[in-house]
Amino acid sequence: MIGGITINKIQIVALSCILLFITPSIQTQKTDNNSVIFVDDDNTLGPWDGSIEHPFFFIQDAINAAIPYDTIFIFNGIYYENIIIKTSISLIGEEKENTIIDGDNRGGVISVEDGNSILITNFTIQHGIDTTEKRGYGISSNTSNDVRIISNIITNNEDGIIIQKKSQYCLIIQNEIVGNELGFDLCTSTNNLIYENKFIDNTLGLILFNSSNNCILKNIFDNGEKHIKFYNSYDTIYNNYWGKSRRIFFIFGYKSLFGTNLIIPWIRCDFKPARSIDAIESNPLAIMDTTKGKMIFELYSSKTPVTVQNFISLSNIDFYENIVFHRVIDDFVIQGGGYYSNGTDVESPLGTIDLEIHPEVRHEDGAISMARTNDPNSATSQFFICDGKQTHLDDNYAAFGTLLVGFSVLRAIASVETETKYGFMKDWPVDNIEINWIDILNK
Repeated sequence: MIGGITINKIQIVALSCILLFITPSIQTQKTDNNSVIFVDDDNTLGPWDGSIEHPFFFIQDAINAAIPYDTIFIFNGIYYENIIIKTSISLIGEEKENTIIDGDNRGGVISVEDGNSILITNFTIQHGIDTTEKRGYGISSNTSNDVRIISNIITNNEDGIIIQKKSQYCLIIQNEIVGNELGFDLCTSTNNLIYENKFIDNTLGLILFNSSNNCILKNIFDNGEKHIKFYNSYDTIYNNYWGKSRRIFFIFGYKSLFGTNLIIPWIRCDFKPARSIDAIESNPLAIMDTTKGKMIFELYSSKTPVTVQNFISLSNIDFYENIVFHRVIDDFVIQGGGYYSNGTDVESPLGTIDLEIHPEVRHEDGAISMARTNDPNSATSQFFICDGKQTHLDDNYAAFGTLLVGFSVLRAIASVETETKYGFMKDWPVDNIEINWIDILNK
């Protein structure tokens, strides 16, 4: 049943196609055999063997039956389960308010173990409480990469979300993390993005423990005075809304944060809060996977709409797949978007776009901007990423976004050895650096 409508076999096949189209993006190594597996807690036909006529009764059974990069769609209902995910899958609920995974006070609700490329979206996840010496949790990522936790309600758990044990490039986006003892625990992990979440009525909103190079951006915190604790962390935190309280806890105690910026040796923080909840602007995110690692960008769609849409449109047709960074200059830029590794150039099917300059989008360290010829209105598909601040490019080139996560990847690419290739291409890396794919979220 979806919305009270009975779905027959033909309709379910059609739903499979729709799901593959509307599913929040997760870039994976898809195969021709990828399929949608259904789970329904009140299916009366049985025997829940995974066929189209008979969905699985338990989510864990569907996960165990899935092959990498399958989608598992869970119909509305309450599922009293404690789930372990080790396979690259997309786990999607029908309606997040009514598709409920309940840990039933038996420990963690969803545990991702040594996983890669996993999506968890559109659920209420609750009652991750453990009566033994261990703590319960709603979702835990352990030694995993590219776990995307998007648009869920995480409530009434001991720990809402835990990202730990060297997990990387996890995206925690637009979740409601409400009424937990601890909203979010980021522990011994790097290069994760916590973006546009609501931390409401948790006993403590966020702990950062031995974490580094993570980005906490555009979140809403309303947890009394206990928003955040730091323990030996070096992360970037800015443009969040802190409600009426601006107090955080360090090892040595609480500190009020009235004023502009707070600089602490082991972290980089800008605690000047967003003026209001409405002042937090939602933007598309671009995840760029390269042979040197991943970079995650925020694209300023309201300030540079034409340039951002051009980049998104090219990414959505897989234009950038297997294209190289062909111009790399340390402490200046890395440039790509125009050539394959054999020197063959590639032309954008969308043509040129006009130069689009916004006074608030500057060529800061990590800025992504459009390359062009001497004609200001000649940009097509080529872009560059600033390795360090490049103010002399302001008002001459169209910057349209900024790097949030993956500065180590930017530095690694910028510092490679280069040479002249194909007789005329200067600053081409000796060992080619390719873009594997670009994935767009928050379109």
